[in-house]
Amino acid sequence: MTRYKVLTPVLQGGVIVASGEIELDDKQALRLQELGAIGEEVPEESVPLEEMKLPALKVYAKDHNIDLGEATKREDVLAAILKAGESDGGVS
Repeated sequence: MTRYKVLTPVLQGGVIVASGEIELDDKQALRLQELGAIGEEVPEESVPLEEMKLPALKVYAKDHNIDLGEATKREDVLAAILKAGESDGGVS
């Protein structure tokens, strides 16, 4: 999956991403580029989990098959991701 700059709000995994970056497969990216919703690819850089906003954390959890349980607040989602990373040897 590749990261793209969000130009207009898009729906991904039940979460509206209004700004920032989003990870998409080639098919999704092509469709959203045709609609003008996303810009060009963002160079691969590692953003620390602690700096991610709630929508990005939810996407990260979904992409890594992490069960968030009842977590809805950013701090709780981050804690669930970090806990899952500890149990499987680390979060990438």
